[in-house]
Amino acid sequence: MSRSVGSIGYRGRAAVRGLLAAAALAGLMLPAGQAGAEMQDDTIRFAVKNIAPSFGRPEQGTASPSVYTLWPIYESLTRVSPTGEVSGLLATSWKNIDDLTWRFTMRSGVKFQNGRPFTAKNVVAQFNYLLSNEEAVGTVAYSTNQRQSRIASARVIDDLTVEFVTEVPNAVLPRQMAGFWMPDTDTKADLGLTGFNKAPIGTGPFQAVNFGPGAIDYEAYPGAWRPAQVKRLRTVELAEAVTRVTSILSGEIDISQNVPFDAVDQLTDAGHVVDVASRPSVWGWRFMSVRKNSPFHDKRVRQAANYAIDREAIANELLGGITVPGGQCATRFTFGYNPDVKPYSYDPAKARALMAEAGYADGFDTEVNTTQGSFPMDKDVYQFVAQQLTAVGIRTTLTIIQFPEWLDNWFGKKKGPEGGMGFPDMFQNSCHNYNAIPFDAYPNLSCQKELPSHCDQDELALLEKAFGEFDVEKQRKLIQELMALGHENAPNLFFVELVDLTGLSDRVENFGNTIQRFSWDTITLK
Repeated sequence: MSRSVGSIGYRGRAAVRGLLAAAALAGLMLPAGQAGAEMQDDTIRFAVKNIAPSFGRPEQGTASPSVYTLWPIYESLTRVSPTGEVSGLLATSWKNIDDLTWRFTMRSGVKFQNGRPFTAKNVVAQFNYLLSNEEAVGTVAYSTNQRQSRIASARVIDDLTVEFVTEVPNAVLPRQMAGFWMPDTDTKADLGLTGFNKAPIGTGPFQAVNFGPGAIDYEAYPGAWRPAQVKRLRTVELAEAVTRVTSILSGEIDISQNVPFDAVDQLTDAGHVVDVASRPSVWGWRFMSVRKNSPFHDKRVRQAANYAIDREAIANELLGGITVPGGQCATRFTFGYNPDVKPYSYDPAKARALMAEAGYADGFDTEVNTTQGSFPMDKDVYQFVAQQLTAVGIRTTLTIIQFPEWLDNWFGKKKGPEGGMGFPDMFQNSCHNYNAIPFDAYPNLSCQKELPSHCDQDELALLEKAFGEFDVEKQRKLIQELMALGHENAPNLFFVELVDLTGLSDRVENFGNTIQRFSWDTITLK
């Protein structure tokens, strides 16, 4: 049954029966902790689904799952709110010099957790590492630059100024700078890759002091410019959602990543809170439309699959009204969202007609690879979607894989039937716009990806034109055109807009979640 935010103890930063509260979203950026305030002599206990095997390596990305363990340690030059506002973090300002050149001014007085000053030199050293060191190849940060930011060079202008030159005009570089962590590059060079990964140094409110089996211990760095309010943080790996929930109920855990929707009443009835935060991502599966021998190579089959899905039932029945259906690679608050593009209606008869028109009146067997436990109620949602696809003749077998196997498929370490990525004809992959603009998701949904799932030249032309457009309104219109074309071509099986459900024990106060970056500098404990 759908419940309002108030009646189930939600903190209001997301949709109630599908309507996001703009005022709540504006409050996502919580003020930094006050320097000089006395820290609480306590430990925040945080449970995550998994701890990245790369430990503290900054190049492993600013998105899930790495964000949960790296954001306490590191910071980026900028950050982005779910509604798309770009604000400074380690950088305070930036200006565009010409089509290819940007200059960023760094925040003065910032220190690394070993007391060394953060300067422009560290920023340039980190980008030079991404551009020229073989160790960086294959990391998330390397791929982010190759497919999105397209930085060609970085140089120091003075202690607090960095100049970036891009390969092609990039109108959104300040937004994309939220996708790179800034480590102490001197210590990184001294310790080497393996040593630094286990003893990382950043500018964030907490320093990692121990990477143990299934746990990371952090201590607050008192010299941080955004100081923590609690002296210690301990992150533990609890793979099962039910274990994370019971650990809050038993008092062993204070904060839990990704609690299931069906545990909300259990937690709130016990006096705890489930925080709901919007994410600029559209949940779904992706078709391997590039495969010429796949039924999904035919646009009509991809459209049929989209007409087969009852998104309203997913949003309102399975997810209790905390989100809304999606039908494009952007959420309502993502820059470039096209309000004229409506989600596919639930129309099984039209789905069957399109299947017959494409030559599949008798249907076909197919498979989808998914992970489990990454999104609210994902097991139930995936079973529901598979049943609905099967009902129109797309007889779908669900295969659950672990995230390391998903990565091997994604990077082509395991090959598919026609080469390329190793997934079957469908796989779990959403439109993740971590910087609240489709330039995050679409390079992976286009011919720009080295091993693409989908490649449409008209979409690629729009993407590249929009990327280099510096006029904000012209850029918005180009992205909206891209969203309309993407809806028509249906490279994804669109589900709903994503939300994050975070379990908070009754002793947690001043918690915030900005696109999976928790407010470690403001959290206090009762």
